Amino acid sequence: MKLPRAAKIGLVVTAVGVLIFLGVAIWMKTARTTVADFPVPMHPGTISQDFTVDYDAIYTMSVQVDRNIPATTASCLLGGHKPEGDMAMACKNTPTLLKFSWELFRDGQAGGTGTSAEMGNSSFTDKTLDITIVSFPARKNHKYTAELKFDQDASTLKLLPPRVRIDLDIFNREDFIFAGAGFDSVGLALCLVGGTMFLVSFLRAR
Repeated sequence: MKLPRAAKIGLVVTAVGVLIFLGVAIWMKTARTTVADFPVPMHPGTISQDFTVDYDAIYTMSVQVDRNIPATTASCLLGGHKPEGDMAMACKNTPTLLKFSWELFRDGQAGGTGTSAEMGNSSFTDKTLDITIVSFPARKNHKYTAELKFDQDASTLKLLPPRVRIDLDIFNREDFIFAGAGFDSVGLALCLVGGTMFLVSFLRAR
């Protein structure tokens, strides 16, 4: 039986919808949102980590520690207290063994400096406490280097070595999720329209 023209168009529209679904799935699977992930050395020294990015966006350097460690203790260990105030009292007996200084380079040129004491917000995941150190803009087709200098010996700490991560900023990740959901909606609509066109045309032709 020869398919009517409308049925053929319906099949093409459905195929386009399926291809959009597959494209979004592959994109979400292969999207690289973490560009660097390495452990804190737990002894004095300097770590240099090269990385590139896949998107022109904001990226965030953070430190991940075991979520069983109180946020205040983790903050104190990273040097996140001021000379006065409640945090100074809370950190009175906690040495800043994990404190480090950092410097960012782009294509070999200095792009920013700071220390872990200048931390931002913190948040919990299922297994870790994530403490933001710095956010910065990065662009494709450039080579970046994060250089971290640790001055103290933290080997006496009874905890798993924290990890330093550089990730696509959470707000940019949400943009990708919303974009993927939008394309999925288009794909679903095309599948429904194409399937309806094919079914209606096929039944009329019988």
